[in-house]
Amino acid sequence: MAESIVEVFVCRGFSGQIFRLQLPAEASVEQLLERLRQEFGMWAEPEALGLYNLTQDFEYLRTDTLAQRGTQPSDLLLVAEGGTCLKR
Repeated sequence: MAESIVEVFVCRGFSGQIFRLQLPAEASVEQLLERLRQEFGMWAEPEALGLYNLTQDFEYLRTDTLAQRGTQPSDLLLVAEGGTCLKR
C-alpha cells in the first residue's frame, strides 16, 4: 500500500521563506519536525520546535499526524522555535 502524502506550504521559522513540500500524512509531527529541522538547516533542538497550521489556526501536538488533524493540501504550516503559539 502506498504511503499517503499531503502537499503543503511550510514557512521556515521567522525568516519568511516558504517551501512547497510533500509530507507523509501518517508520520508523527515529532518525526516531521526532525525531518524539517534537517532539511531547513535549523540549529534548534527538535524538542524546541513547534508546528502550527496557520490556515486552520491550530498547533499540532508532537504525537499528532497531519491526517489526524485534517491537514488539507495547500495548508500553510509554520515550523518555528517555541513550545506553544500565543494567541492575542
